[in-house]
Amino acid sequence: MKRGAYILVAVMMAFSLLALTLDSNVYAASYPDTVKVGLYYGKDQVPSVSFNSKAGLEVGYFANSTFTTLLTETAGKAVIIRKDAYFIKSSSGVTTEYNPSEGLPYAGDTIGPYHIQIGGQAADLSTALSLAEIIKGTGIQAYPAYDNGWYVWTGFYADTDKANAELKLIAEKMGTSQVSLIPPSSARVVILNDAFEPKIVFTSGNYQVRVRPATANNPYVLSVNGRQYRGEFEIRRYLDSDLTVINIVNIEQYLYGVVPEELEASAPLETLKAQAVAARTYTYAHIGTYSKWGFDVVDTVDSQVYKGYDSEKPATNRAVDETQGKKVLYNGKLASLFYFSSSGGMTEDNAYVWGTPIAYLKSVPDPYESGKSYNYNWTKTFTAEELKGILFLSGVEIGDIVSVTAEEFSPAGRVTKLKFVGTAGQITYNRADGRTLLGLPSQMYTINSGSSGSAFAVSGDGAISAAASTSTVVSADGTSTLSLNGQVQVVGSGGQSSLTVSSGGASTNGTYVFTGKGYGHGVGMSQEGAKGFALQGYTYDQILKHYFTGVTVE
Repeated sequence: MKRGAYILVAVMMAFSLLALTLDSNVYAASYPDTVKVGLYYGKDQVPSVSFNSKAGLEVGYFANSTFTTLLTETAGKAVIIRKDAYFIKSSSGVTTEYNPSEGLPYAGDTIGPYHIQIGGQAADLSTALSLAEIIKGTGIQAYPAYDNGWYVWTGFYADTDKANAELKLIAEKMGTSQVSLIPPSSARVVILNDAFEPKIVFTSGNYQVRVRPATANNPYVLSVNGRQYRGEFEIRRYLDSDLTVINIVNIEQYLYGVVPEELEASAPLETLKAQAVAARTYTYAHIGTYSKWGFDVVDTVDSQVYKGYDSEKPATNRAVDETQGKKVLYNGKLASLFYFSSSGGMTEDNAYVWGTPIAYLKSVPDPYESGKSYNYNWTKTFTAEELKGILFLSGVEIGDIVSVTAEEFSPAGRVTKLKFVGTAGQITYNRADGRTLLGLPSQMYTINSGSSGSAFAVSGDGAISAAASTSTVVSADGTSTLSLNGQVQVVGSGGQSSLTVSSGGASTNGTYVFTGKGYGHGVGMSQEGAKGFALQGYTYDQILKHYFTGVTVE
């Protein structure tokens, strides 16, 4: 079982389930053939990316639905696309991007985004290539550059002083005054061969660089930084996601790389088919989620884990093929599907996990899940100090931990209120928040303190103090006898004091044992349970209809 199977927790923290349901309606009538997957983006952006393919590749861009080829590369030869930015190369050959406002990280040769243009605009790429070859004959490194028109440029300078000094030398050498300094652009990329020689510099606000396998490739795959993917790739630059690398791939082929990452290929075929339909439905419902960066979904648990061609398996490919185009609908609209690893015998109503009632995300029995599945039964132990530290790191300070109690449970048996009491206050976490805070496998658990009973007094001003687990408690205002698992109140001139004794929530030895069942958020389809259904002879659509109340599979 994949440990990251309950993939949608992060998504739920970012978007409300209600919003996802509304968004999915937009795509109810039309379903796209392709999906755009962000591989490198945002904080995971890269300064450069390397492509190669067994039978060669081509680099270009689409204009008016027509692909214009800029560069072709032969079998096994790499093309490197790098953002036009500031880099430094050490004596050992290591190239590192740097921020010029922070200074150079170490000594070495600098590479920068300033260039020198030689001559005027060329008629086309072919003309620019010919001119660049002529200029190279004079000993000047030259290359074609597209900047809403074709030109010939030279140099990669890190500052204007170096660029202007070189500009004068080039003007003298070429015997022309038709040279000019090109400033940096946040939209510019450099296309290099595998010898790191610049082939083309490309700047455009209208077109995006596209890399695709040559048509001779079978299968039609590209190696991207050492991993193979089907489809084509688009390179974009954004101020907050620079360099962004996007895989544009047929949705069915995308699922080839998703299903084996979400469920092991050895699972029963009908389970794999149910997983394929769930993943397809999720994909359709999330087209455009990352539109600000030009793609639909990401390749991590924030969407669905996707590792491309290298992760494909015959069994999971078959499951995708045999359910081609199938999706789950509720009242004719795409359903927002969720799945996870193990339910512990009962799935959960969405309202008790993420707070939004959804008609098809109700709690249902999970009778065929194996009791031997991963984390079907689990325990997790915390000391009072560990819990205090976890709360502190989350911004909560309630002093030393006095008790931890499950205050409320859902009808399915999952904790919906988890209360922490400390010497300086208390806090209650609702629904999935307690599980998230403690990193628990599921919300289905009980708590054992490892003690038969302990006592803590709460004074009128809110102060809490520990008392021995005896039958008599003495305060400044009086003496009272208590019984275990009960509460006594002592009233005196200083106000009321109350004392609660709990056989499970308070701990005399500072240890709390959480004993639970299941792995994941519990909403939707249990993958382990779906395996059990398949082994009982249920088909993939019957499995889906069991876990998602009132849906259709079309």
